[in-house]
Amino acid sequence: MDILKKYWKSLTIALGVLVIIYGFFGIKNYIISRQKLEITNICQNDELIAKLITKNINPFSKFKFMKKRNMDCRVMLAENTPDAKESQPEDICSALDAATNSVVMVVDTYVKDLYDRPSASKELKTTAKLMIPYSYCPQYYQDMIILVNIKRKYGL
Repeated sequence: MDILKKYWKSLTIALGVLVIIYGFFGIKNYIISRQKLEITNICQNDELIAKLITKNINPFSKFKFMKKRNMDCRVMLAENTPDAKESQPEDICSALDAATNSVVMVVDTYVKDLYDRPSASKELKTTAKLMIPYSYCPQYYQDMIILVNIKRKYGL
């Protein structure tokens, strides 16, 4: 018992240092994972976007992820535009469905939750313009009909 009293201060300090080190590395890992997410294109990763939306219950966090996905889809469409115009590969056509889904989610949120029709209209027009070079894709007209229906539905 005397030995425990003798080393009590040392054990408390050692335990405190371990907690601080554990907290530091936990925060560091969290920051690194957030940075990886910022540079990861989540456009076509439906599983990841669903996990991120459900993990962040805050509606503004959900909207942030929806906007990131929409932006990532636009980036993907823009990056693949030269290939779409020249060689028309079928493997990049799946980006149209992802872009349509992402812009519909963002437009719905803008109109229903944020009451911001001008921003919703801008998002819709930008995505539709980026989809034009992909008119050779089988789903192009179906996706454009969805965008036109959304535009009509909300009067954008």
